[in-house]
Amino acid sequence: MSCFQMSLLLTTLRPRVMGPAGSGKTNFINKLTGIREEALQLRTHTQAIKEYTVNKDRQYVFVDFPGFDDTCRPDRDILRTIAEWLEKKYRANVKLSGIVYTHCITDNLTPRSVCKNLEMFSRLCGDKAAGGVRLVTTMWDRVKSREPAERAVMHIETVWKPLIDAGARHKRFEENSWRCAWGIIQDLTGEGKALLLQEELVDLKRGLNETTVGQDLYKRFQKLQHEQKKRIKQLQEETKGQRDRELVKAEQQRIQAEVQQTQEEMKKLEISTFRRLVLRCAENTLPASAITVEQDIFAEAADCVNESDCVIFVVGPTEEKTWFITQLLKNHDCGRHPHTASVAAWRCNLGNGPDNIIVVDTPSFDSNRNALDGENAMGNWLESKFSNKCHSAILVLHSLDSDPTIGDRLLSWHLETLAKASRNEFAVPPDIHIVPTRNPDSTLHRETLNQRLSQLEIIIEGLNGTDEHAWHATIFPGVFEGQQETAWSAALLLLKGITQAQTQEYSASPLPSSQRMSPDTRLMLKGVADSLFREFVEKKRERDLDAIIMLGKTALEFAPLEYPQRHLALADLLLERFNNEGRNEDLDELIRLKRTASEYMSPGEPRRQTILLQLDSYLSERFLRSDSRVDLEEIISLRRAALARTPHPDRCRALLKLASALHDQFKRQGTENSIAEAVSLVRAALGLCSPPHPDHALCRDRLASYVQAKVERMAHLRGLDACSSSASSFDIKRSIKEAVSDKVKNIPPRLLHTPSGVLCNRDVQVSRFEDSHQYKQLLSLSFLLDKKPLESEIDIVVSEYFEFTTLSHRWGSGEPLLRDVQGICIDDLGSTDGGAKLQMFCAFALQRNLQWAWSDTCCIDKDSSAELQEAIGSMFSWYHWSSLTIVHLPDVFVTGSLADSVWFTRGWTLQELLASHTVHFYSQNWSLYMNNNATNHKTVPAMLEELQNATGIAERHLTNFAPGMDDARSRLRWASGRRTTRPEDIAYSLFGIFEVHLSIFYGESTHNALGRLLAEIISRSGDVSVLDWVGESSSFNSCFPVDLAPYQTVPQFQPIPSDLSRRNDVDREKAQELYRELARVPRAGFVNRRLTLPSTAHPVTAVELQDSSIRPLRYTYEIHASRLRPLKVTLSVELRDSVDTYILVRPWHPKTLEQQSDRDIDAVWELLEQLEQPFNALLLKRLLCNEYKRIACDCAITACVQDLDCILDSEVLIPEIV
Repeated sequence: MSCFQMSLLLTTLRPRVMGPAGSGKTNFINKLTGIREEALQLRTHTQAIKEYTVNKDRQYVFVDFPGFDDTCRPDRDILRTIAEWLEKKYRANVKLSGIVYTHCITDNLTPRSVCKNLEMFSRLCGDKAAGGVRLVTTMWDRVKSREPAERAVMHIETVWKPLIDAGARHKRFEENSWRCAWGIIQDLTGEGKALLLQEELVDLKRGLNETTVGQDLYKRFQKLQHEQKKRIKQLQEETKGQRDRELVKAEQQRIQAEVQQTQEEMKKLEISTFRRLVLRCAENTLPASAITVEQDIFAEAADCVNESDCVIFVVGPTEEKTWFITQLLKNHDCGRHPHTASVAAWRCNLGNGPDNIIVVDTPSFDSNRNALDGENAMGNWLESKFSNKCHSAILVLHSLDSDPTIGDRLLSWHLETLAKASRNEFAVPPDIHIVPTRNPDSTLHRETLNQRLSQLEIIIEGLNGTDEHAWHATIFPGVFEGQQETAWSAALLLLKGITQAQTQEYSASPLPSSQRMSPDTRLMLKGVADSLFREFVEKKRERDLDAIIMLGKTALEFAPLEYPQRHLALADLLLERFNNEGRNEDLDELIRLKRTASEYMSPGEPRRQTILLQLDSYLSERFLRSDSRVDLEEIISLRRAALARTPHPDRCRALLKLASALHDQFKRQGTENSIAEAVSLVRAALGLCSPPHPDHALCRDRLASYVQAKVERMAHLRGLDACSSSASSFDIKRSIKEAVSDKVKNIPPRLLHTPSGVLCNRDVQVSRFEDSHQYKQLLSLSFLLDKKPLESEIDIVVSEYFEFTTLSHRWGSGEPLLRDVQGICIDDLGSTDGGAKLQMFCAFALQRNLQWAWSDTCCIDKDSSAELQEAIGSMFSWYHWSSLTIVHLPDVFVTGSLADSVWFTRGWTLQELLASHTVHFYSQNWSLYMNNNATNHKTVPAMLEELQNATGIAERHLTNFAPGMDDARSRLRWASGRRTTRPEDIAYSLFGIFEVHLSIFYGESTHNALGRLLAEIISRSGDVSVLDWVGESSSFNSCFPVDLAPYQTVPQFQPIPSDLSRRNDVDREKAQELYRELARVPRAGFVNRRLTLPSTAHPVTAVELQDSSIRPLRYTYEIHASRLRPLKVTLSVELRDSVDTYILVRPWHPKTLEQQSDRDIDAVWELLEQLEQPFNALLLKRLLCNEYKRIACDCAITACVQDLDCILDSEVLIPEIV
């Protein structure tokens, strides 16, 4: 009996029966046909296809197929025989109505022939035909004990799970009767479906070697060839120690012949390169020039992961993982069983770069059994393939459709299992990129989806806080719903992170250049991203617009900011989606793209004018939606600039547009200058638009309207001046309104009303006040008090009414957002930790008679970039003006553990601590810390001591902090040990502390955000202490650090004691001249990413190499510089250029000399003593165009001047440093 048995009816019923030899097919067909086994003449190895017709209520045809465990015929010949028969029937419009696969219940599923037949069966049928498949367990009459048989069924159904999930059914042939046999196939009478093999051969016109089952057979030959070669090597080793070498040699020759036969079979199944290209184009997938995928890259034992490779481990639930990889490698048949415990890998060539991108499909870890098998397989694979360290990362797929608790545990389970599989230090990387997934047919509500995304962010924070594995997890800013564009967006962002890590090590790598990944890899990835983006944009009618936009944003990640064309195609797609759906986030993104493009274009470039006009248009649309004062001011600024560029005869429309914006400003702010200028501008426009100019009527109507508004305003002001000072004639309502207007400027635009638990915007806040008894009481006082006492009372009442409290905390699980609390009472929120926290916060605020409360979770519209910008710029002042800040510390349980709270490690909480005048600390159970009922915990000595120990901040700053630039380095040190969820926020969270107002660009690098902040500090204060650091330099400027970590170290030197006896030996005139010269130098400045740094300069005169090492790469030099004592320093860079290229400088800030005179000999002497002290020198390298660059930033260079005479000869230099 063959292992493949098919039953097919050529009229109405067309089932086929198949299964491994000895699985009970013969008996099953016997029961169906009523023919005895002798009459059927079924043999274990059927050589040809045979059909048997049975007439019952209709005609049935059973077909006996040869199997793939035949030792007499090659598998390729058997496949061709089956394929030709199936193709012939399909062309005759004969389709199978059902398929039966048999398996003996007493057999296990491990024999190689059984596994091979099952997998070939799956490839041949395909998922579409799975609904007509019946997986039948047979020979139940031989079962002696029922319990082992039921355990076997559970194992069998696990192996069959992919087919069952696709629609197949498991049936039991228990009675061994014709009734039971016909019962199994009785529902297979519907319309037949084509098998995957038939569709590929006929509909897609593919050759047998190009079909799914054909390629699967090709891979089996590859694996067989690998095993045969491995056996030959083993025999060669055995031959060295064998006496009977002839026997071993004969065995070796036999296997060699088998290898030759296998190679011949493989050659017949190979697909030419040209044909592969044709197939890819026919599948309408990625451009062949952009991405190439190699199959079975580790077929040979010698194949290993190289140091130059970038490896992506794809981890996650089976369904999501298979779904994602299929889209990622769309032009490639993965050929993977969905529940395999093996490892598969594909090497990708992107563009014209090296083929060093490897995608690894990890085993299934979905269950304990799969996890154990998968862990062993993964461990063996890692141990054999990872002999060297390479750059890699993990891409984890997380289903949003699954139960959050199960999904969260599954995510941790997958990562833990993968970590356990690692048996060497190189294998499992710490970098994790988590991609949320969602079924396109999911019925998940948008609110639930957003809530699960928020929960996922909290999970990621938990992963990053794990010390055991030191994970560094990030979340993909989108959701994968089966789109190829989204799959590649996630992969490219992951490759970007890997490439950045490689680039940082590039210059220090000891490998030959041929084995290193060039920093140009980033440009290559940009080319691939752009190519993919263009491909999908051209076919966007057939694609998902949201997914294409996500890919466009990913491509944007690889383009430099100064590359203006980076925004064009993406902006067009965003505009299309905005016009269709009106999303606020699209409008915000359009504004950001246009603003960035305009900033990096030269003023005279024609395209810049077009972009500025578009920016004006988008800002105007957002202003109409949000009524933002910031947007209106930017619109006015843009229109002033546009008017200045417009030639005189064509200025009419430009004048009208600017006048319109000024009129809007007047209507919202009542500024008299705005309406006066608007009238003037319209008059000028009217002078240019005489009849019959088409804009004449518009100018005339605008002028009449604006003049009317101006006159009414003036009349109103005159009416106020004419009022008497008595309370009876005093307009008390207007006075109250003005007091309220002044007050609400300093409070957040959205606040929670603690008595009602409802979120109120500014209009509702004012409305509630006008309905309050306080307002009515003020109105009643108009007849009792004079004007000045009444104004004073109004200010007091309004201030007390609008007192509010703020919440300072670390975000936890289930934090309610703006959309969650709008229109409902907070008491109706779900029973999440975040909802309970918000309710307790409002309850304590109300307990202290504060009826307004603000939390950063639900009182900001984070979907509006304009509101987010305004909130970040105002947050310090909100905490400053709040009557009380409540700090909740869920990880503090007992007194004395305040400093252990994670609250002290978060970036945003620093400004919340410093800005707040009055603070209450609450522990995990919402009890006051230390049970202290003081009105302000900042005034409690024991509490202050703990705060100083936890933050390193002096008491005077904790109790009475003043924002600004004073002692800038200390302020940076306070934040140096803190971190934020979004990297850019570590800079944004310091804007209030330094009292700077800069734009927020989420998506920019930490280098850029921190660089802009440091540039602003230096430009406004000239404080060069922020340049005193040791660490990695930023790409923004070589004198800036890449992050705040270097500021943790406080510079300390052994001071040189003062010696007043030397004062008489100093040349007083030279000392005073030096004093005057240093007092005259300008402060440090920063323009166009160039730092102008006043310094005392010490040119290097000699460099002697003392020692060097490779790991780590270090060079020890003795450096001689003008007027300095010889230095012995260990640097990370080699000083290869001539010595006159290098210079050591001491940054100088003239602030200390501004309030004194050179005629004050004490001040002059103090300057000399100051210059005599040791200092941290900056090593600069001279570049072209008289520019300099700081080098060896990660090494401390402590220098000291030789003597007082050398100080008097100091050379002052103002280098321009890039």
